[in-house]
Amino acid sequence: MPLIVDPSAPQVTPPDRVVSPERWLAAVVDTSWAGVVLSYNCTTPPTVPAPGSVRKVRILRTDPGSAPVPVRSADPAWALAGVGTAYDHEAPLGVPVIYTATPIYADGSTGPATSLAVTVPAPEPGQERDLWLKSVNEPSLSVQAMLVERPEPSSAGRQDVADVPGSPYRVVAYDEHAAESYTLTIDVPPEQVDQVRALLRSGVLLAQTRPGYIVMPDAYHVPSDLTGPTPTGRLGSSEGYQFSWAVEPVDRPATGDAPMRMPGWSWDEVARRFGTWDAVAASYSSWASLSTNGVL
Repeated sequence: MPLIVDPSAPQVTPPDRVVSPERWLAAVVDTSWAGVVLSYNCTTPPTVPAPGSVRKVRILRTDPGSAPVPVRSADPAWALAGVGTAYDHEAPLGVPVIYTATPIYADGSTGPATSLAVTVPAPEPGQERDLWLKSVNEPSLSVQAMLVERPEPSSAGRQDVADVPGSPYRVVAYDEHAAESYTLTIDVPPEQVDQVRALLRSGVLLAQTRPGYIVMPDAYHVPSDLTGPTPTGRLGSSEGYQFSWAVEPVDRPATGDAPMRMPGWSWDEVARRFGTWDAVAASYSSWASLSTNGVL
């Protein structure tokens, strides 16, 4: 039976909080940082078997057309007595992804899995700040910036060539071409200059755009050959500053036992805001709420 869609009908507003059918896994899209806050609680009825014996939870993310990969802060995450949290700032933008959480018991065995799906919004076509640059290790340094011009990727060949006696043809031994490399140039307002300086020197970055940027797939890389900040005035009266650097993609950094890193939230921030643990306990209703600063 065909599905009839009224183009004039208002779009459905996605829920702020998404939960799995068993209600063990919950997710909230962090639109300010293009990430996903995840909370696992297998003590919610109907509970998993022996929820008090759960010690950790492993959360995998499945992107369209890809095999599942571990969420960096949940490979695995602590989930003492069945409750744990994670933050994912590497999900592709503008496409649905599936998160699957599996509890791990004290003896190393695993319990029943649970799944949900969310979409992290991508910059809209025509939006000035159309590029996300994310620090893998320090997500609070990440910025949404203006891409000055589309890159022109190139991919180096890996070939060994030898002459063949008595033949006009040479023989070629070849391997995979290198990943597409290019130069990125961004424009940022003055108040972000120092942050971008720190970002470009923070180690491995993830560059992300909306799916329509065919010439620029998501790429992990360590910026090299940095130039800038160079004043341009591209952002009107506020003045703009350009940074440029070379991108040579690298494989995704290992995720095993990586700590949870949520933008703008850490134990240092807890200590700055609260004088005593009693004050912390009075401000948050649960461990999930504390570890996500009240998001979950």
